[in-house]
Amino acid sequence: MTRTARICSIVTLFVLPITARAHRLDEYLQAARLALAPDQVLLKIDLTPGVDVAPAIFALINTDRDGLISEAEGKAYANRLLKDVVLEVDGQPRKLEVIGSQFPSFHEMQEGTGTIRIEARAAWRATPGHHLLFFRNNHQTDLGAYLVNALLPASPEIAITDQQRDSLQREIKLDIHVQSPPAAAGSARGR
Repeated sequence: MTRTARICSIVTLFVLPITARAHRLDEYLQAARLALAPDQVLLKIDLTPGVDVAPAIFALINTDRDGLISEAEGKAYANRLLKDVVLEVDGQPRKLEVIGSQFPSFHEMQEGTGTIRIEARAAWRATPGHHLLFFRNNHQTDLGAYLVNALLPASPEIAITDQQRDSLQREIKLDIHVQSPPAAAGSARGR
């Protein structure tokens, strides 16, 4: 290894951790994952406030200012988040309902390790044919840094044939193909 290569390697080792740490201090990282099932669309979203914005995010949730996030405050915040999310299947809006949530302590948020986890679902009947799913996250756009992804469908009848994200990863469009489930062997013989 040449002397120049060694110096570049050493500089890289020192600069990359600083850059990685600095990236999230003043942002609200929001990572959304969509999972398709024959009867529903599941949304799992992890929200991690950087240490510089953690007090403001905590204050949005802890409305009674007692320093703790109550179940009612957590539910209210999760519902506020879902109002900021757009989910459509075939151009029709789908209503998401909260099915689970976890909230970190203020101390964890201040340390940059506190992640809010929210799970929601929307009813959807996966009828055979082509479908288009659209998702957009409009939550806290002044602070947000976004990621969005679709999980591999667990059902063999559902296939994601194409996906397109915007450059900010706030939205995703999924082309979905649903096959007819295989006919039951007994029903074919009984005719």
